[in-house]
Amino acid sequence: MSVVRASSKYQVAIPKAIRSKLHIRPGQKLAISEADGMIILTPIPADPIEFLCGIFKDKPSMTEELLKERKRDLEHE
Repeated sequence: MSVVRASSKYQVAIPKAIRSKLHIRPGQKLAISEADGMIILTPIPADPIEFLCGIFKDKPSMTEELLKERKRDLEHE
């Protein structure tokens, strides 16, 4: 566990090992939140759309499921 000190402007430095592991670059935005008394910093990717593209590739297609459901509904009418 690393220990950092808050400056007079409440700034903290992220230790190099963590910056490297999470690929944090100068100027990159970080989301900050609080949970159970802890401060959580989450790196925001430069292009969130590109980052999220394909995250459900191993999951069933929602479109295919909806089309199957629609077909079943039509058969029951």
